[in-house]
Amino acid sequence: MSSRAWIIGLLLTIVATWGCFHRPAPHMPADWPHQMADAELLTADPAAPRLQVIIAYFALWPNHVALRLVASQRPVIFWDPGGAYGRKAPQLQRINDLIIDGAPDIPTYLPFRWAQSDALIEIFEWRLPDAEAWRMHHVLLAGAEIVSDPQIDFSTDAMAFFCADAVSEFLQRYGAPTVHITETTILPARLSRNLYQQNPDRVLIFQRRQRPQIQVMTLPPDDANAGHMAWGDDDLTEDLPD
Repeated sequence: MSSRAWIIGLLLTIVATWGCFHRPAPHMPADWPHQMADAELLTADPAAPRLQVIIAYFALWPNHVALRLVASQRPVIFWDPGGAYGRKAPQLQRINDLIIDGAPDIPTYLPFRWAQSDALIEIFEWRLPDAEAWRMHHVLLAGAEIVSDPQIDFSTDAMAFFCADAVSEFLQRYGAPTVHITETTILPARLSRNLYQQNPDRVLIFQRRQRPQIQVMTLPPDDANAGHMAWGDDDLTEDLPD
């Protein structure tokens, strides 16, 4: 079988699998507490080291996976494996799918996602100690060949439709101790299911019909102490509308 036929067959399988969900974010836990908040919440504490995994959905199936990393005293990294952000005006420099100069924050990225006809976006967030954020930052730079490190055998360059595979591989190999992914997957929804099991400090849910508000989901009270570095109540509520 030719490589082209293999890829076409794989893509048809992916579409068929995605179509079985019939709704975006099929693995969103029903028992996680959530509060509505204004998008202004996203501008609070923008320099705090954090890992953000972004999963976008059409109305019936997943669309794309991207990753954003904030490390203190380092430029923000936006990783868009196989994606199109920054390829059209205003164009940004992409180095093996990494964007550093002009890496978007979430409010900047959202309009691009809505323009792709997305219906819902999940953003999983973990706060990181400085050392861990710096380590991940170095791995991504090395994976894009921006810095040289012969000990890192990893590439950030990805084909279209393999965004979930690229991000899940990075998390499997370099996400611990914050994120313990035990498998790689080409399915964004399967990655989402795995990430809900990784005790994110919070999950931000954006729905097209709810703009400009967002849902802020956190671990159930019984599991709150299991979070890697849980957001304190004060951090959340002080930015919520009255």
